[in-house]
Amino acid sequence: MTETPRDSKDWTVVIDDGCDECGYVPHDPAWTSERLLALPERWERVLRRDDVRERPADGVWSPLEYACHSRDIVRLLRDRVALILNDQKTFDDFDGEREAVEGRYADADPEIVVEELAELIESTVAVYGRVGETDWGRAGYRTDGRALTIADLSRYLLHDLEHHLADVEG
Repeated sequence: MTETPRDSKDWTVVIDDGCDECGYVPHDPAWTSERLLALPERWERVLRRDDVRERPADGVWSPLEYACHSRDIVRLLRDRVALILNDQKTFDDFDGEREAVEGRYADADPEIVVEELAELIESTVAVYGRVGETDWGRAGYRTDGRALTIADLSRYLLHDLEHHLADVEG
């Protein structure tokens, strides 16, 4: 597997500014569950394609690799929300390219990935179900000191999943 170039962009800008690349507009956190629960069906369609393992260009992930990344982002952001709710405020760093290599994304079983993604989305919705009205503004911190509220993480999660679906759906 050819390593993809490191992405140095701070994608948290989409939390407030939206994303010109995919058309994402920042959302009200209350919409998260409904929108998240609709995504596994779309990922399943992508992961059933014959070209699921094919990279469209050098340095660009295959649909399978994007699905694995999306699965891991769901887990990561679910866990960060749970940390905030449990008054643990500091997040470990996440290197998506390292995760792709160590997690052998290109060798994953698409059927297992879609099952894992669906299960993680359901468990993430359950964690968000614990978020009270006054909790949306509670924050945790990246190692660079950037504060991210539960509402921010909600927006980031939905953008990331929808963005990568746009990458692979055509």
